[in-house]
Amino acid sequence: MTSAFDPQAFLDAQQTEVNEKRPPVPAENPGDANGCYTAVIGEIKTDSGTIGKGDRIGKPWISMVVPLRLQIPSELQASGLPPEMTLTDRVFLDLTDQGGIDNSKGKNRGQRAYRDATGTNVPGQPFAWRQLQGKVVKVKVAHELYEGNIQERVAQILPA
Repeated sequence: MTSAFDPQAFLDAQQTEVNEKRPPVPAENPGDANGCYTAVIGEIKTDSGTIGKGDRIGKPWISMVVPLRLQIPSELQASGLPPEMTLTDRVFLDLTDQGGIDNSKGKNRGQRAYRDATGTNVPGQPFAWRQLQGKVVKVKVAHELYEGNIQERVAQILPA
């Protein structure tokens, strides 16, 4: 499928509309007793690199990039929020010195949170990150300041 959008023509295209910032998603969902948002896990991707500072400098890192499609309740849509919006979580994995996943006790808490929330943290049951796509979870949202602007971030993942 080809797009009708022409990047070269866009360079000279004049626009009269302003770009407006949407209001932040409130940290507490008024439609949920625990203040959480219902979300569907999207297509998970990976990211990796080499640690650039600290006591583990030069060691590899891997993270899972998890898109979460939040369902925004109607009472919040009235303030200008869309019915759905995607918030991206990043889960860094603990690795062994050999570069494999570290499955020892207390390691990979982020992975455990997603597995617990989706019912896939079962001894003897095979697990792969890709099988989380389409699963429903509850998301606790938090706010942080970034360059003077409020940004949402995933604070906690819980069972739906």
